[in-house]
Amino acid sequence: MLLSTHNLATHSFLRVNQRECSPQATARPRAVVCHCDHKGEYQPSSFSGNRRAMLLGLTSGASFQVLHQPEADAADLFEFIQSIFPSAGPRPVSVPRKQLDLAFAVLLMRSSYNAADALDFMPMDKFQIEFWKQRQAEQEGYFDQYKPLKVRQGDLTDPLFFDFISYTQYSVLGKEMPNGQQVFQEPCDTDDCDPKGIKTIRRDASIADNKLLPPRFYDRVGDNILRGLQEGFRDETFNAPPSLPPSASASQVVENLQKLLDIFVSRGFALKAQVMDVSIDSNDTKASFKVKAQGTANLWGVASLSFRRSPVVNDYIAMVLSAYLRQCGRQVTSFDLEYTDTQIEESWAFE
Repeated sequence: MLLSTHNLATHSFLRVNQRECSPQATARPRAVVCHCDHKGEYQPSSFSGNRRAMLLGLTSGASFQVLHQPEADAADLFEFIQSIFPSAGPRPVSVPRKQLDLAFAVLLMRSSYNAADALDFMPMDKFQIEFWKQRQAEQEGYFDQYKPLKVRQGDLTDPLFFDFISYTQYSVLGKEMPNGQQVFQEPCDTDDCDPKGIKTIRRDASIADNKLLPPRFYDRVGDNILRGLQEGFRDETFNAPPSLPPSASASQVVENLQKLLDIFVSRGFALKAQVMDVSIDSNDTKASFKVKAQGTANLWGVASLSFRRSPVVNDYIAMVLSAYLRQCGRQVTSFDLEYTDTQIEESWAFE
């Protein structure tokens, strides 16, 4: 399913669009966002009262019909619901994935949290509460869909758990950004707190418009992760390539992008990640290319956030590559994201 994003240099964030799909889309593993009715007509992900009632009725019937089969499991139920109600959501990831490096996983999560905190659009104690609520509300259903595999709850090195907890973080932030606060209070333990341990926070006036929050968030997350990869994080070094001057060739820039992808692979985030289909102009100043990343630890999260039309999607690879291009004085002129339940594919162009 092609998810199109317009000019990262201008928008800097993943703007998800759904294209029309064929009547067979719901039966194909790659149909993780676009969904059709039985006539092949696109159906929006929000449902009316009648469709909601139908879902409740069908899932009740499905439980009776499917669970009486000896071989039935959570996947059978999901398959049945999706076949008659295509809005059931993304499929579980089918490809085995590697264990993540703990420092790398923490870097991704912490970079996202710090980026949200720096933008001052919600009290972070409120974020923690909403994060906990959503985790409690959704984790049982998420764990069930992977049975008989067991999700190692609380273990960021487990790709199944990381996928879920990363999704939860971005889902909460995505819900809060459209209603971001300008002024609020939150607990603090620094010298500028009041006697009750409370601090008044005012958002920067330059980002008063809530529509600016997603692109600023993406930039900050990418910069935070890239800084950790280049300078080290919690006594861990990643040997990321340094920035290149604007005078560097496009070929050199693309070569370093591959080195960044190699870190994602070596640290267990992806089974394989490659820059491919590279096209460079005659002056070696502009380039277009694709990135294919297989078995990434955010496959389900990217699909789920896109399916729910979240204003922010946890595509860490895109955020890091975009940050590196900015660091090298390059402008992203186009970006598209396509994914299945086994891989993520990004199409890039820069100058």
